[in-house]
Amino acid sequence: MRHDLLWDRIPAPAHHNAPDGTSEVAAARIEADAPTLRAKVYAMIRLAGDRGVTDEEGEDWLDMRSQTYTPRRGELVKLGLVVDSGERRKTRGNRPAAVWIATGVKP
Repeated sequence: MRHDLLWDRIPAPAHHNAPDGTSEVAAARIEADAPTLRAKVYAMIRLAGDRGVTDEEGEDWLDMRSQTYTPRRGELVKLGLVVDSGERRKTRGNRPAAVWIATGVKP
């Protein structure tokens, strides 16, 4: 299946942790942009090749906030296009972070 046909399959999910409904409002606002943002994240992860990227690195490379980047990367995982390589790299805070790669890429 062509990957470009998958972008609209997963809607931007609301995180149902805000009691005042702001999560649902945020999800509705991002829904139209989610396929394009997801494509940008996927292209960047593919471009990284077997080096892969942590979420922090991806956020920096794309100048994207974590609240936008991490859900899009998660959607790619759900689509089976991105996987955890099993490798870990340190974040700026010196904590280990998963290194994500496009499926079919060998670390």
